[in-house]
Amino acid sequence: MRMLEMHIGVKDLEKSVEFYTKLLPHEKIISDDEKKQYFIVLHDGSAFGIWEDAYHGLYEGLPAKHLHFAFEIKPDEYDEFKKKLESLGVEVIEHTWRDGERSLYFFDADGHQGEFMTKSWL
Repeated sequence: MRMLEMHIGVKDLEKSVEFYTKLLPHEKIISDDEKKQYFIVLHDGSAFGIWEDAYHGLYEGLPAKHLHFAFEIKPDEYDEFKKKLESLGVEVIEHTWRDGERSLYFFDADGHQGEFMTKSWL
């Protein structure tokens, strides 16, 4: 089993799609103009979905006010992702864990907290 997709609600769809497509390595982008949502399909086949705040999904679930998500990166990719975030004008908060693994935290324009972490849960 693996995570297939996750979604964030945003105020400015085009701005957020541009930000995340520059930040996240991906295979393709799928859009649904009718529902105003995008799926950024990552290299592992999972999708990072972005939709307008007004859309709450098929069953009108509640949108998250604050969402945290993390992506696993290789230790040798740490500096690359830090530079990507900084080049996008995002404040980067670094953290080193007790086991020596490291995290890069950032907030997007809608207040969602993202993380790139060198740790694997496996």
